[in-house]
Amino acid sequence: MKEYKNLKAVTSMVTGVLSIILFLLPLVGLVLAVSGVGLGILGLKEIKQTGEPGRGFAITGIICGGIGLLIPAILGVLAFYMLAG
Repeated sequence: MKEYKNLKAVTSMVTGVLSIILFLLPLVGLVLAVSGVGLGILGLKEIKQTGEPGRGFAITGIICGGIGLLIPAILGVLAFYMLAG
């Protein structure tokens, strides 16, 4: 029998990874990053309650989503200081 992973966790990982890849597209990367983090947290809560597999996918989605949020923030701060100074 095939063992299915938690759908929120898998979606979190996919959107988190895409947020890193597409961070240069305006708002697309940010929306993907926020959804990756949010779905990862929801997936972890659901996994804890149901015992489904997929915890690693959820954690990966949270981490990649966080990186997808940090990249534009760091680039924005660098751009601000380059233009201001």
